[in-house]
Amino acid sequence: MKPSVEDMSKMKENSSVKEKVELKRELGLIGATSIVIGSIIGSGIFISPKGVLEASGSVALCMIVWVIAGIIALCDALCYAELGTLIPKSGGTYTYLFLGFGKFVSFLYIIQATFIITPGVFVVFMLTFAKYLVSVIPTCGSPELLEKFLAAAGLITLYLVNCFGTRYGAHVSIITTFCKLLALAVIIVTGLVAIAQGTTNELGTGFSGTSRQPASLALALYSAIWATSGGDDVTRVVEEIKNPTKSIPRALIFGILVVVVMYILTNIAYIAVMTKTEMIGTRAVAVLFAQRTLGPAAGIIPMAVVISTLGTTSISLLSSSRMTYAAARDGILPDLLSYIQVDWLTPVSSMTTLLSMSLLWLAFGEIGSIINYLGFLGTIFKIAIYVALIKFRYRSFNHVKRIVKVPLLMPVLMILMNIYLFLAPLIIEPQIEYVYVGGGFIVCATLLYLVFIHFHFKVPFYDNCVTVAQLVFRLSPPFRNADTD
Repeated sequence: MKPSVEDMSKMKENSSVKEKVELKRELGLIGATSIVIGSIIGSGIFISPKGVLEASGSVALCMIVWVIAGIIALCDALCYAELGTLIPKSGGTYTYLFLGFGKFVSFLYIIQATFIITPGVFVVFMLTFAKYLVSVIPTCGSPELLEKFLAAAGLITLYLVNCFGTRYGAHVSIITTFCKLLALAVIIVTGLVAIAQGTTNELGTGFSGTSRQPASLALALYSAIWATSGGDDVTRVVEEIKNPTKSIPRALIFGILVVVVMYILTNIAYIAVMTKTEMIGTRAVAVLFAQRTLGPAAGIIPMAVVISTLGTTSISLLSSSRMTYAAARDGILPDLLSYIQVDWLTPVSSMTTLLSMSLLWLAFGEIGSIINYLGFLGTIFKIAIYVALIKFRYRSFNHVKRIVKVPLLMPVLMILMNIYLFLAPLIIEPQIEYVYVGGGFIVCATLLYLVFIHFHFKVPFYDNCVTVAQLVFRLSPPFRNADTD
């Protein structure tokens, strides 16, 4: 019996559905929240949370600064919650810049993010991971060589885990975030027990020693704000979050509140057990705290740093690769970087690019100073995001009903705050390198934009390379629909 025309049309429809190659929605509310918390809590709270205390000069002002930073982080989260629910596309900051200001601004952002800042941050995190791992295992030979080998091995392992499926990356995120919170909970409970037993050290000194220098106070707030930033990573993976209009704002708000409360309580625990001089002078605050209070169990802190850096790197690889993927899908980067592995439905090509750049920086580069000098450009892009939010309110998306709508005053205040963050390092510690490195990057990126985007220069044999990559790695261009166009 021959199939009817209706049966044939159904078969064709089912076939086309099966042929759709796109990212899968495998992240629930817990996974999204773990991305928010895990991307903020790195190794800093365990190693060097002393910046705020050192700059503020007193315990009371230090706590006030942390609270202010928490309020700012919450405002930032609410702004991103509006953007994330308004624009259901992966890419986060890149996507908002692309829709708000066009190709050139988004090109500048994605070039520094994909090829310099993100791989460089991976290297810093994984070298910290390796350093603390080496400290708890017996070793011989050159520690530096071993640390680089472990860092590379860790990066490749995380790359493979995230390639095999978004859910595996989410599992790593959830497990490592739980371990981070557990380690901080141990520190907090231990500190509270010490306080209950009468050990307070300088906790009751209030505003004694408060710095009167405006530059020092600015530096304290600057340090606290950067320590609580990073939660917006969740907006880079919008297309893989189940029910994003509800999950994104809940994950951002809950995640930020958890981090801020944990940070404040952790600093109270540190100050209760150690003096200000000890906190400022030590290279690893949590390790000294553990040695004072945990006895034989003090070894859990180095392992907490190992797990924390591993988890943060995994989350950043998961989210940053989606930013590169989104830019390639929009034609800002080579389209190969948007191709998806058909069996795992993950953007393997964009993750491979980030891994390759990370290994290059690990092997040959001194990335730390470059990150510092280019990092302040990130504040300019942040200002542009809030300007875009206001622009979307009255122009591009003015007709769209908003699930989350922040007061207009909020993005205005965030613009002013980020102008301060941009000017603070230039005023507090002016260095001509900011101009050289930042200006040099903009000039080079502009030339690349003119050649490849404006004049559409085609690299010889590019299509052949794409074909080979597709055959070897089973890659396919992503399915496009109305939500992602």
